[in-house]
Amino acid sequence: MTDAQAIFQTLFDAYVDRYLAGDALACAEFYAEDGQIHSPFGPPVVGRAAIAQEHLVWFQENEVNKTVTILEARAAGDIGFALAEYGADVPQEDGSLAREEGTSLNSFERGPDGTWRIRHTSLNAAAEQT
Repeated sequence: MTDAQAIFQTLFDAYVDRYLAGDALACAEFYAEDGQIHSPFGPPVVGRAAIAQEHLVWFQENEVNKTVTILEARAAGDIGFALAEYGADVPQEDGSLAREEGTSLNSFERGPDGTWRIRHTSLNAAAEQT
């Protein structure tokens, strides 16, 4: 694992903990103030306040067993990127769980205090869901 992979995996591990705790404000804090999320699931989400609101919508799916695994990452100076796989089990009407998976491409920026924050996230659902 490269240094960048370790840094961004640690960041995403903390994000997943906050996500599973249902803390939308804490999830949004992982993003730059003007951070963005782009996905096939809805219109672009821009800014921390909107990102927190979007998380409240996502929490309604009651996901469990959420994971984010860094596949590749690089950082130079105060800019970085990470390609990650994500997945979560989502309850279905019949009581079963369906695994939803995909990839995300993320850009990061490091602030003056040394904290890395997500600047952009692009989510892509896997072609087949199990």
